[in-house]
Amino acid sequence: MRLTFKLPPSFSALLLAAFVVVALPLLGGILVMTHALEQMALEGRRSVNISADITQASRQLGEVELALKRAAGQYFVLEDPALKQRLERAHLRFQETLDTLAPMPWNVEQERQLADLNAMEVELYERLIQAPATGVLETYREDFERLDAATRALSDASTQVINDQVTGMNETADRIQAGMITLAGAMILLSLLLSGTLSWLLGRPVSQLAATIRRLGQNDLDTPCAIRGPRDLVYLGEQLDWLRNRLQELEARKLSFFREVSHELKTPLTNLMEAVALLRDEVTGPLTVQQREVVEIMRASTQELRQRIEDLLRYNEALSEPRLEPDWFELRLLVDEVAKRFDLAMRSKQLSWHLEVPPLRIYADRGRLSIALENLIGNAIKFSPQAGTIELHAARQGQRIEILVCDQGPGVAPEHVDQLFQPFFKGTPQPRGALKSSGLGLAIAKAHIELQGGELTLQPEITSGACFQISLPLAKEIAMDSAKESIDRG
Repeated sequence: MRLTFKLPPSFSALLLAAFVVVALPLLGGILVMTHALEQMALEGRRSVNISADITQASRQLGEVELALKRAAGQYFVLEDPALKQRLERAHLRFQETLDTLAPMPWNVEQERQLADLNAMEVELYERLIQAPATGVLETYREDFERLDAATRALSDASTQVINDQVTGMNETADRIQAGMITLAGAMILLSLLLSGTLSWLLGRPVSQLAATIRRLGQNDLDTPCAIRGPRDLVYLGEQLDWLRNRLQELEARKLSFFREVSHELKTPLTNLMEAVALLRDEVTGPLTVQQREVVEIMRASTQELRQRIEDLLRYNEALSEPRLEPDWFELRLLVDEVAKRFDLAMRSKQLSWHLEVPPLRIYADRGRLSIALENLIGNAIKFSPQAGTIELHAARQGQRIEILVCDQGPGVAPEHVDQLFQPFFKGTPQPRGALKSSGLGLAIAKAHIELQGGELTLQPEITSGACFQISLPLAKEIAMDSAKESIDRG
């Protein structure tokens, strides 16, 4: 079962939720650390109180033991029965002090020492309280020495308890410190993980919007805009998709307009060119020098207009007639045929060919490939310098056929690369003396190549001139033959 969760309705709400989610682990860590510090403080106060009580009781126990000894001495020296009350008070104070020490955190041995001291003092007191006033203190000297030694031993045990409390405090502090460091590390890692996840959630719809806008800027009107995320960004994506559909409608209308205008202009232009040809041949009579100059201007203008109309018709044909007519043919024969069409243009600029096309049969739409090559070669001739070289290479690369058309012209500026194949784009200054371009040549070539499942790209690694690459997929039969040849060679 796939788990799903619902995103907040707006980007600002998602941003606020992301802030809260990232802050929660840190807040939890702060609360846990605060509780740990409080526990350490309580433990410290308890240890300090125990140490103070033990210290005070141990000192008081020595004083009371001395008071008991003095009271016994006075009782036997003065032989006054009334002094037994002092002896009783000293005994009671001794017992109170032992009661104060009883709840302290003694170990087993120390509790035994406390019990022995208590029993020893009670036994001595009972003997003293029953003795007559005429008794001799020296009779109880050893008893008082044992009591004094037991009292000092208990005082030493109290010191050990205090040391244990200090050690316990240090261990507790170290344990809490280690726990706080571990917790802080865990909270930081969790916060980083949550931050990365939420950054992805926040960035994904923005990236999708950016990709959609970039595709629209590159005239990709076929890919629908699908945005997943908060409602406001989804709504923005829907508006972009509406814009894409609107641009598609406008593009279709534009193509229809081009088609109609081109056909409407072609007939009167043909009549005009025939009339200019009659005037140039002086069929209607001899021309003066000025009249001949005017006729030449008219002839050049009509040729330029005819070229632009033919470009419009070709571009419209490439986009509005996606029907393909693939067949087997020799690539070298097609290249030679297209190259011959430019013999006059090559001679006029004293250009030379560098052809490297091996015997290769391909399965493609011969007419569309011919139009693409014609536009690329014409473009190369236009921008080549006088007495330059035009290179055309073809080779099989894996499961594709690659054809390169390169010139030695000024190349393409980096800022014009993204718009190079857009219709009517003319980024590079036109060479002097050449017919003005309509900006459709590369767009026409790209459309004819892509209709065959291929690609037309500008090779960016070329440092001088421009080099365009046509990449066409091999037919299934050729791909199988290539794979068989690779196996035989292996």
